[in-house]
Amino acid sequence: MTAKKSHHLKEVMQYCADIRKGTIRSGIYTQKAVQRFLQDIKQQEAPGCCFTFIPENAEEVIDFAESLTIPDMQTEDKKLRLLPWMKFIYYNLYGWVYKAEPNRCRFRAGYVEVARKNSKTTSLLFPIILYDFLSTDAAESYFVSKDEKQSAKSYRELLFIIKEDPELSKAIEHTVTAITCQNSRIAFFSSESTAFDAYKNSCSVIDEFHDYDNDRAVTAFRTGGRHRLNCLVLIITSAGLNIEGPCYAENEKARKILNGIMTDESYFAIIYAYDEADDWQDPQNFIKANPSLGVILRPDILENDLHDARITPSHQADFKAKTCGIWTNASVGWIPLQLWEQGQHGAPPDFADFAGADAYGAIDLSVIDDFTAYTLCFYRAPYCYLKHRFYIPQDTVRERYLTENINITDWIEQGIVRAIPGPTIDYEYVLHDLESDAARYKIRELPYDRWQSDPLIEKIQIALPHTAVIPYNQSIQRMAQPTRIFEKLIKEQRIIDHNPVMRWMITNAVIKPDGNNNYKPVKEYNSSTKRIDAVITSIMAVDRCLANVHEPREVDFEDILKLFRS
Repeated sequence: MTAKKSHHLKEVMQYCADIRKGTIRSGIYTQKAVQRFLQDIKQQEAPGCCFTFIPENAEEVIDFAESLTIPDMQTEDKKLRLLPWMKFIYYNLYGWVYKAEPNRCRFRAGYVEVARKNSKTTSLLFPIILYDFLSTDAAESYFVSKDEKQSAKSYRELLFIIKEDPELSKAIEHTVTAITCQNSRIAFFSSESTAFDAYKNSCSVIDEFHDYDNDRAVTAFRTGGRHRLNCLVLIITSAGLNIEGPCYAENEKARKILNGIMTDESYFAIIYAYDEADDWQDPQNFIKANPSLGVILRPDILENDLHDARITPSHQADFKAKTCGIWTNASVGWIPLQLWEQGQHGAPPDFADFAGADAYGAIDLSVIDDFTAYTLCFYRAPYCYLKHRFYIPQDTVRERYLTENINITDWIEQGIVRAIPGPTIDYEYVLHDLESDAARYKIRELPYDRWQSDPLIEKIQIALPHTAVIPYNQSIQRMAQPTRIFEKLIKEQRIIDHNPVMRWMITNAVIKPDGNNNYKPVKEYNSSTKRIDAVITSIMAVDRCLANVHEPREVDFEDILKLFRS
């Protein structure tokens, strides 16, 4: 064992000792992974143990990884430098072999969960996939990402690393989606692919599994590599926001193995995360989920993110998952009442003062026996002023008083909510108010839910010939950016809206971020009586207002329509 190689192992054994002694603060499933490793080393000579630890095998891979040149590496020579926690993973994946078959690796599956921006892709996934590609005869190495965009990004980044090595660059060829060298190849997939089953993979790495809707790729590659003496399917991910997804199921399996509830000697697992009783707001716990803290990841950056999560409930779920390793499936309150009311200073505006001004509206037709909301947004730098109209069927007023809000009758008496005679909403009343407002203001655009097709829309288009009446895609991907902008304006106290119905609705809204931290306001659950209609119309109206106020232009309906067809 060379001095350099023995240094790797010495560094890892010191890391294990620091975890066990508590010198390095760590979570229970990091401690259990270290305990498993040390226990296996101790018991490898015991009768009946099938495995033995050959550190030189792992050191060869570590040396290879540290020979790679990373274009954006913050070191003088641009070479990759592995941290002790990374080397610990390499020693586990490559150091253990079968006693009877020294060329056969013990671990065929791996699960590594660590917070984002700890260099898990650059320091683990890229070197591992490259090593297999270069060292395995007829290698079939596969890199799986969430979607095509991320897959293309991973391909480009790995190609950049290869091209930094002149000899390697000469030896490889590449197509649009694959890197080849003689009879070996690295191919890149998205989780959305349906063509996994035909491959006989030697190594497959699954990036950010928490984003995946299904486990098709993992299952296919675990079975596809069965005929290989050595086949590794490695999942490296952060925690996620969906405990009903396949990644959380894999997380549960990993924890069962580390807890000794389930035995699988071919499965390596380590989870860097806060413990259940930990305070997610305590910066002292950062290191538990962020083992690269202080070297790759700056503590002050995490403290800034923590401060943002403390004051912005909509960001808490993402912070807990991606920074703390805390899985969650819960809805998160969006805008606290205090934050909303801070922006409603001064007297309510007199909308008569806006006569002749440009306005950008939005309408939520909902269903004929439910709330219908219609909102106008006026811009006077730097503020957005919101005006609302609400409609409900008269026959539903008592039920709403009992189940939704006891103020409903007062709002009707004050003219804030309009009760339409009968059991359903007659949209002629809505049309009349739209025509009245169009005579008073210049309504430039009126987006509506693109999935709502109603004869009223056709009537509005005829009645308001100078207004672009456009369908608005309310998908979470389309609404995410407008939602964030609206949220930012609230924090900056630039949304002026004294309407009590809107105040009620804004406090009803919760968010459920997807895996990419896209979110929009939703009800806590589908059957909830906590209405949020005006929240949605406000976001739509403000979105279209801000898209136009800085660059006034002639309205071209077809150009605008294209924005909402994606």
